[in-house]
Amino acid sequence: MSVFRIEKNTNYTVMSNYHLRDIRLSYKAKGLLSFMLSLPDDWDYSINGLVAVSKESIKAIRNILEELKENDYLVINQVRKPNGQYEYEYHIFEKPDTQKGDVEKRNMENDLQINTNKQNTNNKDKYDKQESSLIKALIDRKFINKDNFDIPKYQRLLEEILNEYDYYDVARVCNYIVEKWEENKGLDENGNFITNKFSYFKISLINNLEKINNIIKLDY
Repeated sequence: MSVFRIEKNTNYTVMSNYHLRDIRLSYKAKGLLSFMLSLPDDWDYSINGLVAVSKESIKAIRNILEELKENDYLVINQVRKPNGQYEYEYHIFEKPDTQKGDVEKRNMENDLQINTNKQNTNNKDKYDKQESSLIKALIDRKFINKDNFDIPKYQRLLEEILNEYDYYDVARVCNYIVEKWEENKGLDENGNFITNKFSYFKISLINNLEKINNIIKLDY
């Protein structure tokens, strides 16, 4: 029989036991949420900040945050700053928040995110939903036509990309590509009309994801 003895010290954190007893959460999710709840309100809740004080990789932290998001302990908003750059706002809850309508803002990034009403336990289902959300967002933004015969190509490409890159990065880059396409009125960086939109999308997607990946490697 195993016996666990708890040696208590000073410097306590008072928090709800609700998430600690939520059987939907992994131990890693419970641990990260407990850690975030123990920090002051003005602490850096960015992914980089969380990675800096843990042994987990940036991808691991994002996966745990996604688990908390799927179970309504976390709401992530993307906010565009005056200089055109994006930053993320993290809203953390001690108990699952089931009324997120007043917090979440409707924009393409939200359209690209996973439906948080259900917890996905199968990775294939998860990737399928992510891919479908991306395709839907591209159609809604009129980057591709819903009757376009190239849609299966986009689906295969995104399926491969999501197996290699983090979903948030893919969604961010897709949003960037569409914004540049809208801004340039269908012209490429050299001012030429884009005749093969799928090739343009594929090259832009891969190149920008590689840039993000290289920046992350340099930061750590």
